[in-house]
Amino acid sequence: MLKKTAIMVTLVWSMLQAGEMTIFAASDLKFALDTIKASFLKTHPNDTIRMIYGSSGKGRVQVANGAPYDLYFSANMDYVEQLYRNGNIVTKPKLYAIGRLVIWSMNDAFDAEKGFDNLLAPWVEKVAIANPSHAPYGEKAKQALESRHLYQKLKSKIVLGENISQTANFIKVKAADVGIIALSLVLAPTVAKSEHAAYYLIDDKLHQPLRQGYGITKYGASNPLARAFYDFFQTDEAQQVMKQYGFSVPKQER
Repeated sequence: MLKKTAIMVTLVWSMLQAGEMTIFAASDLKFALDTIKASFLKTHPNDTIRMIYGSSGKGRVQVANGAPYDLYFSANMDYVEQLYRNGNIVTKPKLYAIGRLVIWSMNDAFDAEKGFDNLLAPWVEKVAIANPSHAPYGEKAKQALESRHLYQKLKSKIVLGENISQTANFIKVKAADVGIIALSLVLAPTVAKSEHAAYYLIDDKLHQPLRQGYGITKYGASNPLARAFYDFFQTDEAQQVMKQYGFSVPKQER
C-alpha cells in the first residue's frame, strides 16, 4: 500500500512539474527545429512543446497582438527587434542564423548547373516564391530576381506561397515548375534522399542577408520552459543541427 502511494505521489509530482509552451517559428525552420525539439525533450520527457510554423511577418503581427506564443523565431531579425522595442519580446534579440536561397525543381529538365537560366527555360510556366509582403524568403527571392533583371520578365509566371513551406510544396506537387526556396527545406531528409535532390545555391550577394532572430515573448516571460529552450538553442548540439540544414551564423555575432 505504501509503495503504491509513493508511486502515485511521484506521478502527481511529475505532472505538477511538467511544463508546456508554444513556439511560433518561420517555416524554413521546420525540419531543423523539429530535430532540436526532439533532442531537448530527451531531457524534458514530461514537458510539452507545441510548434506553429508560418510566415515570419504574420507571426510578428500575432505576437504584437498578444498571441499565446512563448518563443518567436523569425526569418527576419528586424521583426524581432521591432517587437523588442515595443515590449512584446522580453529578451534582447538574438541572431540565430543566416539563411540561404536556392533554385529548385521536381522537373527532370531542371539542370542545377544552369542556375537562373532554368527560370527562362521553355518548360517553365510557373515560378514559385514566397509572398514578399510578409515572408522574408520571398522578399529576398524577389531581390535576387531583380538583381539578375529577371523579376519583370517572370512576373506573369510567378505564383506566391503563403510562406516558404507552402512555396516548396507548390514545387513538390508540381503546381509550379520551379521555384526559389530555403536551402534548409531541400536539405530535409525527404528531399535530400530523393532523385530530385539537386539545387542551385543562389549567391547571397544578390540579396540582402537573411538574418534570422529569436526571443522570448512577453507572454512566455514567466515560463521556465521557454527560458530552458531558449538557452538550449544556443548550445553546440543545437547549432550543429542548424549547420546540417544549411544555416550559418558568424561567430562574432553568436
